[in-house]
Amino acid sequence: MSRSPYEWLTTAVNLHHGDLGLAKWLAFLLEAVSAVMLFALMVLTCSDVIGRYVFNNSINGTTELTELALGIIVFCQIPVVTLTGAHVVVDILDRVLPDWFATVCSFIMSLAIGIGCIFVADRIWFQALRSLRRGVVTEFLLIPVSYFVQFIAIMMYLTAAILIYKAITSLFCRKKEAA
Repeated sequence: MSRSPYEWLTTAVNLHHGDLGLAKWLAFLLEAVSAVMLFALMVLTCSDVIGRYVFNNSINGTTELTELALGIIVFCQIPVVTLTGAHVVVDILDRVLPDWFATVCSFIMSLAIGIGCIFVADRIWFQALRSLRRGVVTEFLLIPVSYFVQFIAIMMYLTAAILIYKAITSLFCRKKEAA
C-alpha cells in the first residue's frame, strides 16, 4: 500500500479543521505562519537574554523584530478565529429567545462587524501606502514598515470577507443540532 508523502499533513489538517471545507487549508497556513513566527520570537528572546547576560551584548533590533512578529502573529489569527468561531460567545439568553432571533442577531452582527472591518482595513491600507510613499523604516534595522502594515490590512480584508460570508450563510444554512 503506497501512501502519499503528504497524507499525514492532510490527515492532521482534516482532524483539526475538517468541517471547514477548502478554508481549512487557509486556516492551517495562517496557523503555521503564526507558529513559525512564535517559534522565531522565542528563539530571538532566548538568544537576546543569553547574549545580554552571558556575553554582555544583546541582539540589535530585538524590540523591532518583536513588534513586527507580534503583529504577524495577532493578525494571522484574527481570520482563523473568525473562520473557526473560536471567539468568546456569551449565550446567556439563547435558551429563552427563539431560534429565528438568534439567526437574525447572528446575521446583523456578522454583517455589521464585517463592514466595520472593511472600513478599518481601508484605513490601514491607506496608512500602508503612505508609509510606502514616505519610505518609513524601523529605527535600528531599517526594515520597511509598509509591507507589514499591508499584511495587516490584507488580514483585516480577509476577516471582513469571512464575516460577510458567515452573515449570508447564517440566513440560509441551519446549524447542526447538538447530539
